[in-house]
Amino acid sequence: MTAWTLCIDFGTAYSKAAAAPDGAWARFDPAAVRPLMIGAHEPHGNAFLLDSAIFVDDARILFGRAAIARADALAGRKRMALKSFKTLLSVSDLDRALNTNAPLSIDPHRLFQMRDLIVLYLAYLLEAVARASAADPLLAEASRVSLRYAAPAWRSGDGAGMHQSIVRLFGEAEAFRQAAGKKLTAAEGLAISAVRTLLPKVMESARPLDMGLIFEATAAAAYTSVGLDDGGSHFIVVDMGAGTTDIAAIARVGSRMIELPDARVTLKQAGDFIDQIIANRVLDGAKWARSTEQKTELWTLLMRQMRDIKESVFEDGKAVLRHQGRTIAISLRDIEKDKDFRAFYKSLVDAYVHALTATRGDAAMRGQREVQAIPVGGGAAAPFIRELIKKKAAKQTPRVVPRPATPDWAHDRAFEGNLAPVFPQLAISIGGALAPDAMLAARGGFSPAAAGQTGIGAERD
Repeated sequence: MTAWTLCIDFGTAYSKAAAAPDGAWARFDPAAVRPLMIGAHEPHGNAFLLDSAIFVDDARILFGRAAIARADALAGRKRMALKSFKTLLSVSDLDRALNTNAPLSIDPHRLFQMRDLIVLYLAYLLEAVARASAADPLLAEASRVSLRYAAPAWRSGDGAGMHQSIVRLFGEAEAFRQAAGKKLTAAEGLAISAVRTLLPKVMESARPLDMGLIFEATAAAAYTSVGLDDGGSHFIVVDMGAGTTDIAAIARVGSRMIELPDARVTLKQAGDFIDQIIANRVLDGAKWARSTEQKTELWTLLMRQMRDIKESVFEDGKAVLRHQGRTIAISLRDIEKDKDFRAFYKSLVDAYVHALTATRGDAAMRGQREVQAIPVGGGAAAPFIRELIKKKAAKQTPRVVPRPATPDWAHDRAFEGNLAPVFPQLAISIGGALAPDAMLAARGGFSPAAAGQTGIGAERD
């Protein structure tokens, strides 16, 4: 029996989880990496991805894909699913945000605070992780499983300072999961009446969950360097998710990994922003959609198929869909002509140049000759992200070495071709599971004071 490390990445659009045996980073074997099929209970979609969504219906609370489908069905009534958990958790006053009531569009009953809904979603996520772990023959026989979660270095470097609040939320979620059980992942969700009775009871007695924290940039550096003969000393990571685009840099100093605070930049525009640009471009070109009803119907269709649309645009340069006998086309060139996209791209270039200058400066100071650049997250396939990294890899010193979003080892035959296509989305959870304890910003429910004071992830020998 073996001890394992399991890392959870609760992203803006999707949550992911992966596990690896303790010590896997030092004794790397691709077959030991276990991406978890936490979405396997969902009837459609990718089994490795769990939709980050919760919906308060008339009498029940729905999770994941069911929550999104119900929100889409009631879009005309201005009803919304709660998503973008990571964005909420990045606010400057987290406790105050958690204790506010959910907006009417999310909770028309005025029954729940934001904290309640996040705890309920995390309970759903933890139950999905438990189901996937039990279904994995190696994990099911583990002697011990240590938990971690991945997060950006939020609030100007105080990401580790928020650790106590996050593990407390996870602790309340685990207490609710233990009480609610398998009902959490049922398609019909939970009855609101049952939640109102159970949730206050378990939250009173809940204790913080014993979890470590790894910064997302560190996780990216871990999975990138684990398969290389020369692990590299400096890494710059471009992570375009759904809610934000985060750029961060990591330096290896001996056995330690430290984040470079001067290189950290977060943009409020990301995948969701690109979705809106695509939808607006299509609507502008659809002159036949004149009425509000026609435009709403087309918008809903676009959002429902946006993942496939964006995938085609990024891979083939264009996407084609059909609606009511009409053929609708959108190309990458159309998107790049959009004034909002041009403004976003300028901000992205400025942010990357700023971060890269800081990273190169630190590398030069430490006598290093290379900086490795890595795109991660759902936006790793975006041509403009790859082109930005390539363009800025000019012959300067230290030179920039672009690394692929999917490392060579993800194509190992042990994965039977299933990992490589989804690796960019799973990258952070995989890197977080592989990373040794020395790379953690906080562990075991303890938040190092140094992390909050210096803006750099806590260093450990």
